[in-house]
Amino acid sequence: MKRFLLSAVTSLGLALPAAAEDLPSLRIAVLKFGTVNWLMETITSNGFDTENGFTLDTVPLAGGAATSVAFQSGDVDMIVDDWVWALYQRDHGVPIEFVPYSNTLGALMARPGITTICDLKGKKIGVVGGETDKSWIILQALATRDCGFDITQEAEILFGAPPLMSQQLESGAVDAVSTYWHFAAKLQAVGMPKLVGVHDAMVELGIDPPPPMIGFVWNDDRTDSDLVAAMMRAAEAGRAALAEDAAWDALRPMMRVSSDEEFVALRDAFQAGRPGPWTKANTDAAHKLYDLLTELGGEGFKAEAGPFTPEIFNDPTAASPNAG
Repeated sequence: MKRFLLSAVTSLGLALPAAAEDLPSLRIAVLKFGTVNWLMETITSNGFDTENGFTLDTVPLAGGAATSVAFQSGDVDMIVDDWVWALYQRDHGVPIEFVPYSNTLGALMARPGITTICDLKGKKIGVVGGETDKSWIILQALATRDCGFDITQEAEILFGAPPLMSQQLESGAVDAVSTYWHFAAKLQAVGMPKLVGVHDAMVELGIDPPPPMIGFVWNDDRTDSDLVAAMMRAAEAGRAALAEDAAWDALRPMMRVSSDEEFVALRDAFQAGRPGPWTKANTDAAHKLYDLLTELGGEGFKAEAGPFTPEIFNDPTAASPNAG
């Protein structure tokens, strides 16, 4: 009977949906326990990839360096990284493109009782990401403007990994921590106040609208633009699904949360970071931010970034790509 139906459909010239194994595959490298997995799982479990004519193959790796190597070697088609890294690749001859993944940024978290960034003079500050971390450079600029001092000279700065710095803040070993968004959300869940978010710091510094820093990146010579466009549509469908609180119940096991408060904080922070279309205003703000980072980040930052190239901001789903 099945054979007869298939023959009848074929003879009528009706199109059959492509089997998953017949669809093109897009391979994306992610950190094994990273937050990007939440969106990737939502895409695949809901079939947003196959609905858009491809299969999404998520490749979990141990660290950021491993994802970069996998991408540069051609083992994967796409990764999530920041546009400063993409600028560096462009400057070295790789035709990288960038579409925002999330607008969620890190924050400066503090011990209770500390109310402004100026209160950190003479205090201990933990910094995640090293001296050239972009969030940390932005916070330095805000302290210089609002407090009239170089916070790197007027406070004791300690660098370390996110979990360690969170522990140091909770224990009182440091007075504040500049950290990534999901660690900031976890700290809020245990009662550590947000002193200032990097998003708000940008606005205070006149970088408005604050441009998304993290996005999907791919090699335009190596990955078909139609496949990338399909991935962007699937990603937006996944973000739309995750705008509903109920969709998060399925993700809770992989989020490895320790409390309901932590779960809600992470969910809400992710939802708040849903990006809109990249516009010329975003490109202009990104250029302004690049100038600030280049000025304050010194030779260390310059070694990590190429010249500002607006052509990297190229959404293949947009009516007019290269909004910049």
